Amino acid sequence: MSFKDIGFKIQIAREEKGLSQEQLARALGCSQPALSNYEKGKRRLYLSHLEKLSEVLEKPPEYFMESNDLPRPTPPADAGDPLFDELVRSIKELHHNDLEELFTYVKYLKWRSKGGQT
Repeated sequence: MSFKDIGFKIQIAREEKGLSQEQLARALGCSQPALSNYEKGKRRLYLSHLEKLSEVLEKPPEYFMESNDLPRPTPPADAGDPLFDELVRSIKELHHNDLEELFTYVKYLKWRSKGGQT
């Protein structure tokens, strides 16, 4: 199991518990950027950290180590993605008031994708 797989499990467990990264980091005694790096699989997770995560997230340590086929989130679109490129072209044709309305909707979509948490 890779660090990315473990990190994804941490993210899932944190979201199931309804915690933000900042809240979980505070409970673990680490910084939010450190927790973010754990979740992205960019930082090694030591046994002591795993034990604390298990305690705070109320999951057995095995939960984070077991391999299973959790669905991966779809990566964000970027330049080169035909849908993204078409969206950018369409946005450029909107009037200012429409842009404000679109921006409000985009903020809502971001909020929803984070499980309705700020």
